[in-house]
Amino acid sequence: MSYKYSTGSVRKGDIYFEDDREGEPTYIDFGMDAITLRPSGSQILHAQSDAVGIGTTSPDYTLHVAGEIGVDQYIRHNGNPNTHINFADDKIILKAGNKAMVTMEEKGSAPHEVTINDGSNNIDFVVKGNGSAGGNPGMKFDASTNRLGVNGVGEPDEHLHVGGNMKLDGTEATIFFADGATDKATIGINSADNILIENKTMNKHIVFKANDQGTVREGLRLDGAVPEVVVNQQHGINGDDSLIDFRVESQNSTHMLFVDGASDKIGANTSTPGSGLHVNSSFATAIVFKQQDYTLTDIDHTVLVNCSGGNVTITLPTAVGCAGRLYVIKRVDSSGNSANIDANGSEQIEGSTSLVGVASGGSLTLQSDNSGWWKMAEYINPP
Repeated sequence: MSYKYSTGSVRKGDIYFEDDREGEPTYIDFGMDAITLRPSGSQILHAQSDAVGIGTTSPDYTLHVAGEIGVDQYIRHNGNPNTHINFADDKIILKAGNKAMVTMEEKGSAPHEVTINDGSNNIDFVVKGNGSAGGNPGMKFDASTNRLGVNGVGEPDEHLHVGGNMKLDGTEATIFFADGATDKATIGINSADNILIENKTMNKHIVFKANDQGTVREGLRLDGAVPEVVVNQQHGINGDDSLIDFRVESQNSTHMLFVDGASDKIGANTSTPGSGLHVNSSFATAIVFKQQDYTLTDIDHTVLVNCSGGNVTITLPTAVGCAGRLYVIKRVDSSGNSANIDANGSEQIEGSTSLVGVASGGSLTLQSDNSGWWKMAEYINPP
């Protein structure tokens, strides 16, 4: 082997710098099919037949750097320079075909950002699972529709399309509905662990609908304009004449309370009410016992009068505003004292009198006709 460099010297096949011969010399180390640069005796660059190592003499790859690499700005793909990694101040941009796929940036203050599709191109973001559960993709954001599919939904139909169950976890977990900065509604759990459905818009409703043989009909409405809970409010609108019945079951009856929408009838313990109100069971009304003067109220029905301690007058309320209301007055004593029924103010009983007496053992049934007087439905006095 011969060498042409007069500034160096040959020692065991290597080339040394002649002014750095003591201690840890600087030299070029020639080995079998390998060359190593050793400034101050430490290997920096190692080249062998199929690989180059920096900081290592055992490269595992074509270029193997055992340490840090400093790049001013770009790492580019050979032959395809617009596919590269761009290092900027506090920012890394990954581009393929000159389209920003991923941008990572530390901003002047938190929050910092990792952005997918920073160039607003038609680039979908796909996360794949292992094919279990709903399959792949595990998650996909469709850039052209601004929709997100989860658990096997590759073509989401809505802005969020989940192929499976959803779970909200936490104290008072709630779904919020809004239009910009205006809150519209919430569905969630309140502080008492009750399920809460709330419409936050004034005078608007909460409406429940069902598909009845292909036609969507309203079944239940919590009316926000008036204090009502309404069943079948949409009956007859837009040609809809197929009615929705209302039914309440008990332990032993499937029609404990039943509203037959087609016939405009109500049944209690019957599925086929024959009248406006059909009660197929026993029923009770309010009953009170009086030994002194008393004015009837809207919660009274039957009054048992005992005049053994003196005369008793039962005064009727006004007949106006309570059409059809019934009162039954029954005298239960046999004394010679008087039991009288007196109308309200100038109103009359039977259109001719304002005062009616009830004999011992007799009874009187009165009903309002809403015209300012009371009509006698029944008057029984013993002979």
